Amino acid sequence: MQDVSLLRLLQVFDSQFPVGGFAHSGGLETYAALGGSLPEVRAVLDAQIALGWGRSELGAACLAWRAADSNDPARELDRLAETLDAVKVVPAVRDMSLGMGRRMTDLLHRLYPGIAPDLQHPHHALIVGTAGRCLGIDERPLLLAFAQSLASSTLAAAVRCMPVSSVQAQEVVIETQPRISAAVERALADPEACLFTCTPALDIRSHQQAHLHTRLFQS
Repeated sequence: MQDVSLLRLLQVFDSQFPVGGFAHSGGLETYAALGGSLPEVRAVLDAQIALGWGRSELGAACLAWRAADSNDPARELDRLAETLDAVKVVPAVRDMSLGMGRRMTDLLHRLYPGIAPDLQHPHHALIVGTAGRCLGIDERPLLLAFAQSLASSTLAAAVRCMPVSSVQAQEVVIETQPRISAAVERALADPEACLFTCTPALDIRSHQQAHLHTRLFQS
């Protein structure tokens, strides 16, 4: 990668890049309310990588990156947006994806005018993929950084609402990196086949989180 493209990659996935991910736990707060700790974090993260965002988000970002090569990029992005709407059956999960996508779109319009597409349903993964392509970031490092940022968001939420230390969270990062690499390889090989999720327990916890008596996270 060229130096500027690498720096842009680091910028987009830096924790200081304000897209709002810190406000969401993806249902992890419900597990915390039920007494969850490090074993539950590991189980949730494994499920996310194997059958959650490790498929849907990485597949969608990959397809969005490649949409520029299609005959009608705008139509292809609209198709992907409709698919993600259908995949994200839990309102809180869908709203989180759209909210982060809108914030990222607004921020990119300000920082890099003309980079982000104006989608009716701007899911986060689609904005990541299209913006990454426009910023000159290759698809493999883009997906690797995206996946690590999603895993890091889960672990950052765990540190804030569970008896999990920052050091333990970094140990889990190291444990999951081989699985993240495999998930990226899977998405690159057949992104269309990755456009699904199958995490029913996590979906239920994500829905229940909106009804907790006290909450630290939006979703």
